[in-house]
Amino acid sequence: MTKQLLKKSKMQHDEWEEINNRLIRTFFFKNYDGVMEFVFKVMEIAKKQNHHPNMIVNYDNVKLSIWDEEKRKVSEKCHKYALAVDKLI
Repeated sequence: MTKQLLKKSKMQHDEWEEINNRLIRTFFFKNYDGVMEFVFKVMEIAKKQNHHPNMIVNYDNVKLSIWDEEKRKVSEKCHKYALAVDKLI
């Protein structure tokens, strides 16, 4: 990962946690409509980047968990995905 991307990712990923070789973050919304809109956009990013998170969807929140299946840990690919998702907020 380049130094510039690393600095940017640390700044923007403050709310992502690395737990058990996965990046995890929960996003909160006012209502289910906001949840649905967010989930749709997250799925578009996943398709575009060919990197797919696990999602737990509730009425007012979405929990994302992502890791690199090939490397079996968090990779640069995961950080790029997290940055793209963060830009949705």
